[in-house]
Amino acid sequence: MRSLEERNKLFEDNIFLVPFIINKHFKCFLRKYPYLREDLFQEGYIGLCKATSCFDESKGKISTIAFPYILGYLMKFTTRYVKKHYRCDIDSFEKCVYRNDSDKGIRMEDRLASNENVDIENVHVIRSCIKRSEIKDIQKIVYLREKGYTQKEISKVLGTNQTAIFRRLEELKAEINILGK
Repeated sequence: MRSLEERNKLFEDNIFLVPFIINKHFKCFLRKYPYLREDLFQEGYIGLCKATSCFDESKGKISTIAFPYILGYLMKFTTRYVKKHYRCDIDSFEKCVYRNDSDKGIRMEDRLASNENVDIENVHVIRSCIKRSEIKDIQKIVYLREKGYTQKEISKVLGTNQTAIFRRLEELKAEINILGK
């Protein structure tokens, strides 16, 4: 096992690998999410730090080991974390989706109410049904679904299986249908 000083020296000597990999493989990502630049670099540095911890000189150069570690951490960040936390295609009921001529914001809830098949009372029925429901963790499940999580991801967060999440959502739909009639 290397001492802390040796690992720090390895890290400092090979710190250039992170910007190299980011510039080579993640230019498009940075164009789309420029505000995540620092986060991306931090993830790369974490990968480099992990590589310095497990580096063995008998197995080759540090760059040979560090490259997959850094790339792995960067890919994990871009595919998992960003997908969950920076999705712009997910809307909540309160999100302003349109501004009319008088610059008044129209929310998703208002748009739903303006549809022919759905009126504002139905939206309120759905919300009150979610609040009053005795289905286990249903408020958390609905909240996470609005944030873009899949049923499988929600099951991991809540420590259950995907089938249980599916069943709870189906129970909620049945409750909503009963109250809506």
